[in-house]
Amino acid sequence: MTAIASSTLALQAAPADRAAAREEAHREMGRMSEAMIEEKGLLNHAQAALLLDVSTKRVGELVRLGKLTDFVFLGRKYVSMREVWERNTQELKAGRPPRSAGQRIAAQLKAAVNADSAQGSLGGYAGSYFKKQREEANERRRAEFRKKWREILEVRRNERNE
Repeated sequence: MTAIASSTLALQAAPADRAAAREEAHREMGRMSEAMIEEKGLLNHAQAALLLDVSTKRVGELVRLGKLTDFVFLGRKYVSMREVWERNTQELKAGRPPRSAGQRIAAQLKAAVNADSAQGSLGGYAGSYFKKQREEANERRRAEFRKKWREILEVRRNERNE
């Protein structure tokens, strides 16, 4: 999290407690980032409602029923992207009929627009998850490059020694 985001959140605290509030906000954003990686992203209730094609009240009800896991960071409630995706792919008999591909894409775009500031500071609803994947792919490429480079150096050393 940037210092600006933690400072903005800390402004809500009393002047004497701002430094402690800034540190707590910074730690909580770190926990949120880890949860985003583990859950393949976090959605606020409005985003989840759009993707599931239900109301935000229904999302809250699903959380209370234990069908979706609730995460609270910086006073905001989120649900797991992985669980929403699993629930979306289930064949549920009750409720509305399945949406067309165009309707699903429109709902996904609306959900992206509904990202809140805490999600935005981490790169969107799944920013930390995608960042972690990108870092792992880069590390694999670096390891392959190092391995090839060592092989080249070994061949050169052998040619010199002969």
